[in-house]
Amino acid sequence: MTKTMRYFSFKKLVRDRIVELMKECGEKPVGVKVLSEKRFIKELVLKLVEESTEMLKIKDIDKLKEELVDVIEVTDYLRYHLKLSDKEFKKLLKEKRKGVGGFDKRIYLDCVGVTKDNKWTKYYLNNPDRYPEIKEK
Repeated sequence: MTKTMRYFSFKKLVRDRIVELMKECGEKPVGVKVLSEKRFIKELVLKLVEESTEMLKIKDIDKLKEELVDVIEVTDYLRYHLKLSDKEFKKLLKEKRKGVGGFDKRIYLDCVGVTKDNKWTKYYLNNPDRYPEIKEK
C-alpha cells in the first residue's frame, strides 16, 4: 500500500541542511535548485523580511534572541554577497547617523502633517503601504 503524499509550498530560500533533514524524515523535497547570485540576493532580502516578521510574534526573550541571530546571519550573507566591507559598512552607518541620527533617544512618531507644497508630501503619497494617509485628524 502506497501512502498518499500531501504537498506544501515553500518557494523560499532554506538553510543548507533542510533538504537533507527533510529526506531523513521521509519527506519528499521537490524543485530543489541552486540560485544564481542575483536571485540569491533577492531571496536573502525576502528571508530578511520573513525572519524580521517572525520577531513580531515572539513574546519570550530567549526565542527573540534566536530570531535576532537569524536576522543577523541573513544580513551577514547579504553584506558578503553585496561586497560590503566592514570599513564601507561603518562609513555608511556613520553617514546615516550623522544625517538622520540613530535610535538612542527611542523616539516614536504617530503621524505627521504636511502641506501640499512640502517636499515630502509626494514621497508619502507614493508610498501608501508605509505611510497611509489619515483622512481625518
